[in-house]
Amino acid sequence: MHEPLPPYAARLSALHKALDADFRRIIAHVPIASRGRIIDVGCGDGYFTGLLAESGVSVTGVDNLESYLATATSHNRQSNVQFTRGDARQLPFDDESVDIVWSGHSMQSYPDLLKCLGEFRRVLKPGGTLAVLETDNVHSVMLSWPPDLELAVRQAEHHEIGDEDSYMGTYFPRFAHRLMEAAGFEQVDAHYVFIHRFGPAEKPLAEFVRLYLNNLLESTRDHLSDGMKARLALLCDPTSDKYLPNQKDFSFGSLQVRMLAK
Repeated sequence: MHEPLPPYAARLSALHKALDADFRRIIAHVPIASRGRIIDVGCGDGYFTGLLAESGVSVTGVDNLESYLATATSHNRQSNVQFTRGDARQLPFDDESVDIVWSGHSMQSYPDLLKCLGEFRRVLKPGGTLAVLETDNVHSVMLSWPPDLELAVRQAEHHEIGDEDSYMGTYFPRFAHRLMEAAGFEQVDAHYVFIHRFGPAEKPLAEFVRLYLNNLLESTRDHLSDGMKARLALLCDPTSDKYLPNQKDFSFGSLQVRMLAK
């Protein structure tokens, strides 16, 4: 029996469904050659693996969880897609054997970021590209919720943030240039893409926002006052008239950062 999917799996899947059109536009700017080989490291449920494979090139998704690999395989039946178990710190590929290494929303899951980036550099062919899509935890989800409540939640999050070594993945765009250059990449470019929605949320986005706020409630409750917990609980309760995704003036924003390195 496979180990269970990680706690964030449903939340991440909901995000992909809600912003599918936006992620497709972001993928379209990755320099995929008509002939080549791509690996999707930290592929999770295979969402980005499938998008990359639509170009017709060979794509291999890599993850260290058998449960995620099973899910990814069930979602992707294309002949040019395969999945393999592997650790980002020791990829199961030869030196200079890959044209593009893709990593989407996975940096916070990698232990020892510098070692992982070094592995990405090792398997890339000369002239190959590392393509990373990441967010900064502060700017990954911007919502139209009361500022005092948001600030209280962010302050509560700070109790769990740890030190720089542990939070660089969660805030990867802030450290990307330094880390990529230290791993041997000489050219690093970043492009910022702001995704936004206004008005009552459609079902996929509403589900993501519900899961997102509920996760914040669970992860910060020990550092929030009873009043703040109660207010946050109403925002993620579909039966409440305060349910955030249903509000007429609801807005959602997400700053996604696409980084290309050689």
